[in-house]
Parts: sequence; C-alpha cells; structure tokens
Amino acid sequence: MNKKFPYGYDVNVYIDKAFEQMKELYPWAEKNMLRKQWRYAIEKNDKGEYAFVTYFKWSEKDIERNVLDCDSGEFIELFINHHSDWIEEENPVKDVMNVRDLIPGGTKVRGWFIESYEFQSHVKGGYSVFLQAGDRTAGASRTIFIPPAYFKLSWDEFLDKYEELVPPNAFYLGREELENAPGLKEFLGF
Repeated sequence: MNKKFPYGYDVNVYIDKAFEQMKELYPWAEKNMLRKQWRYAIEKNDKGEYAFVTYFKWSEKDIERNVLDCDSGEFIELFINHHSDWIEEENPVKDVMNVRDLIPGGTKVRGWFIESYEFQSHVKGGYSVFLQAGDRTAGASRTIFIPPAYFKLSWDEFLDKYEELVPPNAFYLGREELENAPGLKEFLGF
C-alpha cells in the first residue's frame, strides 16, 4: 500500500468514505440517489502504478474513461462533487423565507439585481440558502446547504458559522441583517 491508497485498492472503500462525508451535509442521502452514469475503479496506469479511474456513461456506446492523478482525499472530493447536485435534487424545498429586501442598499447592487435571497427548509430535513442575481446580460444562482451541525449551536454561534459559509459581501447578508430579519430565527428553528 502507498500514501495514495491508505485503505487499499478496493474503490468501494473510498466510495463509502466519500458517502460518509456526504451524509454530514446531506443526512437524508441514500446510495440509490447517486448519479447512475458514474462508475469508479482503481486500476494500473501506463506506468504500472495504481490510479483512480472514472467512467462516465454518455450512452450505451459512449463511455468516457479518465485516469486520475490524485490521492485518496482528492478522489473523495471529486466523488462528492460528482454527486452533490443529484443528492440535493432528492430533497425538494418545503418552505421558503425570502430576506432579499434586507440587503443594504436595496435589491440593486453595483449594477446587479438581487432576485432572490431565500432561506429554504426541505421535505427530508435540512436547510439551504438560495441566492440569485443578474444584470442585463448575465446572471447566476447558487444554492448552499447549511450543515446540520450548525443547528446544534446557539443562535449567535450559528450566525458566526453562517458568515464563514456565506461571507457577507455585496450580494450576501451580514450578521446584523440576519439578526434583525423578522422571523428568520424561528424559521430556522432557533
């Protein structure tokens, strides 16, 4: 065994470790929710050294194979990135609290229109924040799931951790706005 493969050469062990990490953020996750097109292996590369390998099935006849130059930590991170969006889709939004109007300076900041700044509760549990902004020619949105461990903290500690997760800037609310958002504390279960 070498440093790249501290748990041996069975790729399923690394997949299980990645899934354990995913469940810290997505406790509702089940393996049947993973994206079916991805397959993983540990194989020998052209130099005869073991390497992580990904397979992506575009169609029955079109399967893309990539030999990765990474260690186990990077592989676990890649696995999580491959499946996070799919896991998130499996937990639909149940309730929404839009706090967009609390953004300092209003909903138009530096030429961008803040369309949404929503805290969301989900059917299978958990909370996320959905952010969306745009200008006349471009736009973007982002959903950030809030780690369940944050909700075991006090309200003040939660706000500190939230600011680390979603740092205040032109589009994100700061601690003062969040503290003064009517009903937010209760919406988030504090």
